[in-house]
Amino acid sequence: MFPKCRLLATSTVLFLAPLMAVAQYGAAAVMALNGEDAGIVKSQPCIWVQTVAITTHRPDGTTMTRYKTERKWRDSDGRFRREIATTTEGQEPVFQIATILDPMKNTITTLHMDTKTANLVHIPPGTLHPYVDADEREMLAAPGVQIKVAQLKKKEIMGVSVVGRRVTRTRPPDSIGNNQTIVSVNERWDAPDLKIMMSRTLDDPRQGGAQ
Repeated sequence: MFPKCRLLATSTVLFLAPLMAVAQYGAAAVMALNGEDAGIVKSQPCIWVQTVAITTHRPDGTTMTRYKTERKWRDSDGRFRREIATTTEGQEPVFQIATILDPMKNTITTLHMDTKTANLVHIPPGTLHPYVDADEREMLAAPGVQIKVAQLKKKEIMGVSVVGRRVTRTRPPDSIGNNQTIVSVNERWDAPDLKIMMSRTLDDPRQGGAQ
């Protein structure tokens, strides 16, 4: 049933979840729902590994980097499983939590592998969204924020053809409570044939620092 391919992806991802949904389903389940690569895709089973680098800027000018490793599976019926581990440099990832989205049963299962327990949440039909191409997703921005989108030349990542786009957001002073211009660059690469995100990087001076 699993995998036709094994892929490696590197990305930085930000998840946003309504507080009501967190209270209803739990943080792990809402994170699984909001994942950009969690859209329902059938008849294309796959397994891949995604590594997220999270750099914190300290007041003394030094930095600390943590790494979040995500192992992901998708089967022919669109069921999607994600396992997450957070480490620092040199540590081996220990996976303690897994979430499974099941569009066949409309459920989210959270597995706590350290305690060998599980939580099962039933969600309304239609809650699990179909896959949406990055170019078709609505981009939200605060008033005054300028957005520039650039399509990138096709390339291959580990032998897989990918298409990319770069989104640059310029936030003038006082547009989001800032006292100086903030420019962030978000670059992502997707595999259209597999309908997965292969790579994503975010260059934002606020990461690990000011909001």
